[in-house]
Amino acid sequence: MAGRYPQEFIESVRGAADIVQFISDYVPLKPAGARFKGLCPFHQEKTPSFSVDPKLQLYHCFGCATGGDLFSFVMNYESVGFTDALEIVAKRFGVKLPERDAPARTGPDP
Repeated sequence: MAGRYPQEFIESVRGAADIVQFISDYVPLKPAGARFKGLCPFHQEKTPSFSVDPKLQLYHCFGCATGGDLFSFVMNYESVGFTDALEIVAKRFGVKLPERDAPARTGPDP
């Protein structure tokens, strides 16, 4: 499914998603105060510099300066665009994808 989704749908996916739960499927995370830490999946490291903030629903790596929200994580990790990342997150958290409008017909009815 390609194309633009309404902002309301994007916000409903954002509200249903849990960044810690999602990223934990890719990277082992451990509690560190109010945040979670782990090894960054975007560069090689031996000491955890990857931080996930459940309150702000953001991630940041202090080693390679990569960061953002859950959609940007999926875009970076899976090498996909925003629409695909949105669909991946929606499916993961059980948010039903909206029906797309049928394309406009330009010829006579069959």
